Amino acid sequence: MVRAVTSFGAAALLAGCYNYEPLVRTHLAPSAYLAVTLSDAGSVQLAPYVGPLVAVVRGRFLSTTERGLALSVESVEDRRGQTFEWKGETVVVPGEFVRSLEERHAAKGKTVLLASASLVGFFAAYAAFGPGAGGTTPGGGGPPSMPR
Repeated sequence: MVRAVTSFGAAALLAGCYNYEPLVRTHLAPSAYLAVTLSDAGSVQLAPYVGPLVAVVRGRFLSTTERGLALSVESVEDRRGQTFEWKGETVVVPGEFVRSLEERHAAKGKTVLLASASLVGFFAAYAAFGPGAGGTTPGGGGPPSMPR
């Protein structure tokens, strides 16, 4: 029982929520998760690489090159708000095409709320349904009785 609750709690915490906050440091840490909002010119110029009307490119920071920021792209968002998943392809975003740069951070409050709600749901289900079926029926276990 304790192991199940611990595993469930850990899974809820790992599935926590995130906030994007403006980048406040001058040096990016490798593998930092970034959201790069493109300028209008950047959206047009990068269309052959990221798709038409893309407004935001999200992914892991790889390095800074002489051409711009190299990202392992995980998703892009177009101007209509539709998100399209990527598989980590590398895209270089030149600095002049960046309108804003945000870094993803864990949202402690949202994560605690999610974990708490998950645990309450687990205990409510446990109280409603009990520990589950044990695989045996009461009174069973012996051979069937013969009629007389």
